[in-house]
Formats: sequence, C-alpha cells, structure tokens
Amino acid sequence: MHNTLIVFASNHGTVERCARELFKLIEGKVDLCNLNRRESLPDLMSYDTIIVGGSIHYGKIQKVIADFCKSNQTVLAGKRLGLFINCLYTGEKAAQQLERAFPESLARHALVRDYFGGELYKQKMNFWERFITWQIVRSEGLEPLLFKDKIARFAQIISSYHHEKA
Repeated sequence: MHNTLIVFASNHGTVERCARELFKLIEGKVDLCNLNRRESLPDLMSYDTIIVGGSIHYGKIQKVIADFCKSNQTVLAGKRLGLFINCLYTGEKAAQQLERAFPESLARHALVRDYFGGELYKQKMNFWERFITWQIVRSEGLEPLLFKDKIARFAQIISSYHHEKA
C-alpha cells in the first residue's frame, strides 16, 4: 500500500478544502499536514508520495510553503511529487503563477502540477485583504471558482501512478 502526505497551508480555507478533497479521492493511506496549524512535520521519509499545496497572495505562494519546499528540496526530489496552487486567475495567468510558486527543480520533478482555482471568504479576510482582493476581482473581471474536475484529475494521476509502481 502506498503512503501519501498532503502538506499544505491554508489562510482562508480554500487550500484546506482542496487538500481534503484530494484526501478523499487518492487511493491508499493518505495523511494531511496543515503547516499553519502544526509545530512539527511527520517523517517525510515514511511517505512514497508527497503533495504540496498553497495559495497565491500578491503573486507569491505563502512563505511557509516556500520555506517548506526550500528546506525539504532534497527529500521532495526523491519522492513521487504533486504540486498545486489555489489562485483567482485561470488560463495563462494561473499557469504563470503555478510556474513561479515552486522551485524549478521540484516543478520539473513533479508527476503532476495544477491550479485548482480559488474562492473568496470575505468573513475570513481582514479589511485590507477584502479591499485589495475585490479591487483585483472587479478590475480584472475574475470569477472566483474551484475546479473540481482538475482536483479529480490530479488525484487520478497520483492514484494511477501508485498502480503502475505497485
């Protein structure tokens, strides 16, 4: 049986929602690790597959995810790896944000990388987050929305790779 760890950081709940959806869809033993709520990491060496996910704020992935990738780059490069982001953009802009979110060596090594869209939880944002985010949404005509089909496809790729290597 394969062991998968989903490591993520969720500021307002969207990334956690996507991580939990992957948790339900991926075959085998799957553990979740929210870096925003945890002091220590589980032993990364005990997992065959590691998925890393975070959200884009002001063009960058959260610092806690960037730091995790940087400090665990060697271990991650030796695992089956999946990478995802949540962002409000789609198409080319989302692809660019995905490209910049993770170190290039990890991005090249990943079995699957994708963006899952985004949601806005006004009640979980502070005043400035709401103000800036809504300015961007209005000025660029964005429609916050999660792509459940992309999440399902991502999980399918991870699960099918488990079968190939079993």
